[in-house]
Amino acid sequence: MTEPYGRGGGREPAILECQPPRGHPEPTIYWKKDKVRIDDKEDRITIRGGKLMISNTRKSDAGMYVCVGTNMVGERDSETAQLTVFERPTFLRRPINQVVLEEEFVEFRCQVQGDPQPSVRWRKDDVDVPRGRYEIKYDKEDYLLRIKKAAGGDEGTYTCVAENRVGKVEASATLTVRGRSGQMLFSVEL
Repeated sequence: MTEPYGRGGGREPAILECQPPRGHPEPTIYWKKDKVRIDDKEDRITIRGGKLMISNTRKSDAGMYVCVGTNMVGERDSETAQLTVFERPTFLRRPINQVVLEEEFVEFRCQVQGDPQPSVRWRKDDVDVPRGRYEIKYDKEDYLLRIKKAAGGDEGTYTCVAENRVGKVEASATLTVRGRSGQMLFSVEL
């Protein structure tokens, strides 16, 4: 038997293949995951010859797989193949819209999950947020963007961008800054 190989990404199909052994009578094939026989009656699982197809993969599908050929003479196991399932980033917390007074403290938060762990960056009006005026931190699973004293020029749309090798997600919130007397602030560029 040849060593099975496989690939998979969260919510996508995974396909594991092995070349079944030849024999008389012709061997039947089944698959084991983590040493337990796989039930092919589950809707997401299809076994055809030496091919195992898992539709809509989940993290729980990750594990060690073995292809087994069996007939009345005996059984033969393939080499073990490891299936790793990656997950696209998803938000556990999204930034929320804020209205603040001029010179007030502002904090946007977002929290993401994914495998591999996503990298996170902040953008303001579709441009990466420059360091200096904005403080960017990671705190207890939250990615933070802070403005110590809000000004009219800080108004806009702030976007938390999370990305890993299998996907990218974005979540946005707007910041509105009002003058101390409650009026809206406008910045004019000449």
